[in-house]
Amino acid sequence: MQLGAVVIQGENLLLIVSLLMTYVFFYYGLFVLKAERNVMDVIFNSFIYGLVIWKLSYGIVHPNVVFQNPLTLLYFNGGVVGLVLAAIFIVVYTYWQLKKQHISFDVYIRSVTPIYFGYWIVFSVVKGSEFSEQHFIWLQAIVALIFFVVSSRTKTKQKLGQLLVLFHIFASIFIFAPISDTTNEVTSGQSGTNVGMDVGEMAPDFELMTLKGEKVQLSQFRGKKVILNFWASWCPPCRAEMPEMQRFYEQHGQHVAIVAVNLTNKEKNHQAVETFINEKGVSFDIMLDEQGMVSKTYEVITIPTSYIIDEHGVILRKHVGPLSYDMMKRTVSSE
Repeated sequence: MQLGAVVIQGENLLLIVSLLMTYVFFYYGLFVLKAERNVMDVIFNSFIYGLVIWKLSYGIVHPNVVFQNPLTLLYFNGGVVGLVLAAIFIVVYTYWQLKKQHISFDVYIRSVTPIYFGYWIVFSVVKGSEFSEQHFIWLQAIVALIFFVVSSRTKTKQKLGQLLVLFHIFASIFIFAPISDTTNEVTSGQSGTNVGMDVGEMAPDFELMTLKGEKVQLSQFRGKKVILNFWASWCPPCRAEMPEMQRFYEQHGQHVAIVAVNLTNKEKNHQAVETFINEKGVSFDIMLDEQGMVSKTYEVITIPTSYIIDEHGVILRKHVGPLSYDMMKRTVSSE
């Protein structure tokens, strides 16, 4: 998401909005749900600690990477492992605090359930703004809002439990619905010849000189999936991303091509690019966009920006912000 000249990665935007909404939900719990302050403290302390664990878990999953490049903690998280660690902590911490403060589970569940649905609204709205073409995400936000309102008026533990079960049935449907939605778009793009920047359209072909002095065209990589990445050596998230790309290339380069287009027109000189590439041990080709025409064609405003392109040259997805190894693996394998 771009706010003026400031660009916020989707994951970090979710983190910031969630922390801001924590205060809103806190006072909602106190004044609307009539919850005791100590109950709300338990809910939000566990949530904030869980967020911190999730964000820093990348260092647990990939300690060597973080040791070599601490900036990765700012841009990446531990993925599923991080979520599991955060969930375990929240459960243990909550159980301990309820016992310690003699808070009944009934009182806790009456307060935490509406707040839980509230965070689902936040998650859905942030994701909806990032992937506006995925209408099911917005539908998920509406459903979460309905459950938020209903649960705020529900007092019995049994009915709240039923709401949680019913909501997760809906949520599981929404998780898989966007995949089929995207697949339909891509299929329609393959059947036509439209060239453009939208999902399902043919990626515009181009020819650039590599850092090694060779001319390379994007269309040369047909038959492989392609990660088309726009970057610069002075860009902090690009510097964090490049070692991740190299690691992905070493393990999956035979099936997936990485086309790294350097915004050379915004670099000091070629030497700055070459020094950075040698420093990071990058072995895939670096293409030089010396006039800035390719980045303009691909509507690159923020770097890094990546396009995932299929074997036929059709755009599958656009991602703004740095990609970790796990994100690349998950994105490529899911398409």
